[in-house]
Amino acid sequence: MPQPPEPMGRSWYVSPKGSDGGAGTREAPLRTIGRAAALASPGEIIRVLPGVYPEELVLESRGSGVAPITLRGEGSPRPTLVPKDRVRGAVIRVQGRWNLENLHIDVGGARMFAVLFDANASQSILSGSELHGGTSGAGVCVEGAQDITIQNNALHHFIKPGDDSHGVAVVGPARSIVIRGNDIHHNSGDSIQCQAGEGPAEGVLIEGNTLHDEGENGVDIKQCLRVTVRDNVLSGFPNTAIREPGSSAGEAVVIHASARDIQVHGNSISRAGRGVSILDGNTPPENIQVEGNHIQDIRNVPAGNGQGIRIAGARSVKVVGNTIEGTASYGLMLAADGRGVTGLEVRNNLLRGGGQPLLLRLGAEPFRQGLLMQENHYARGGILKADGEDFPGEQLTLSSPEKLGVWRQVLGVDEGSTVLE
Repeated sequence: MPQPPEPMGRSWYVSPKGSDGGAGTREAPLRTIGRAAALASPGEIIRVLPGVYPEELVLESRGSGVAPITLRGEGSPRPTLVPKDRVRGAVIRVQGRWNLENLHIDVGGARMFAVLFDANASQSILSGSELHGGTSGAGVCVEGAQDITIQNNALHHFIKPGDDSHGVAVVGPARSIVIRGNDIHHNSGDSIQCQAGEGPAEGVLIEGNTLHDEGENGVDIKQCLRVTVRDNVLSGFPNTAIREPGSSAGEAVVIHASARDIQVHGNSISRAGRGVSILDGNTPPENIQVEGNHIQDIRNVPAGNGQGIRIAGARSVKVVGNTIEGTASYGLMLAADGRGVTGLEVRNNLLRGGGQPLLLRLGAEPFRQGLLMQENHYARGGILKADGEDFPGEQLTLSSPEKLGVWRQVLGVDEGSTVLE
């Protein structure tokens, strides 16, 4: 993503050695960021010099259609913001249009967000910053805001004892949110959660992030529309050093609760309780594409997991071109939880087993209506299982291509599929 253009307006300088009665120049800086924020106009920049700033900021709107105001940390080490009175919900609350750059926000154990983009925020950016240390529900919360970009930040150690604290929480009716190039880790909830508020969140792009070692999941999508999870590296779920096992399945990506129009493409997933889960809940998710992902080293933690891709209730799901290997349980577990999956397409996936060569489990025929399955590639010696079908023990070991032919004959699927040597 191109960097925003350099502000052309006036620069306001802030320094711990300054005075709020000063002119705000480099030679006579202001003392507080809050004072500079009150004075700055659209198109101007606040340059915060190194030091510690105990403040709780509300960055107010200057009206619609105006240029952003930039709040930028200068020098090395970057300036540190810490809570002052701990009376607000966030160290920085953004309203209107603001760009936040190169800041260090240490929430210091307070029950506060590091940054909150509220419903009045739009076309704002948080970039190049490090945020950590809160005990609220998230590090960064986007609540009903529009056109927000969160990129190239480090968000870590937001820990709410025994409860969720996510790296980033996107809450509807937020619209057009980009989360790109961040390193998000060691939080007690998910790296990124997308959820409904007064309405569903819509139009969320999660791209090129490194998401790892969380107490629960990597990306959790529920009651959200048009979400793309693309080209991320996800690993280390759940982190039982942060969160007692059992609060989640430790999924790299979980899609549920009526989510719709979701794409999961080109991600590298490892060391998780499940790779990708698509779950029914009260209303099944719909129009889901899981394509071109590499899923490996999927563990049975907590117990009862270990699947590469598990689909338990959904409509119109495509599972195409994924490589799945090293799973403690089935690489693909499809409609095998007693929940209906309609319009399921499974094509051109490569499956290699783990310690147990469990490649594929299909639910009974009534739960997989409209199944299209073809051109998949299975490791020799792997196990295919179809609930309720007439195989010994309802499963078949792929000791030869002829065995795969038996599978095709009994089920009427997997035309063009092969056994890998």
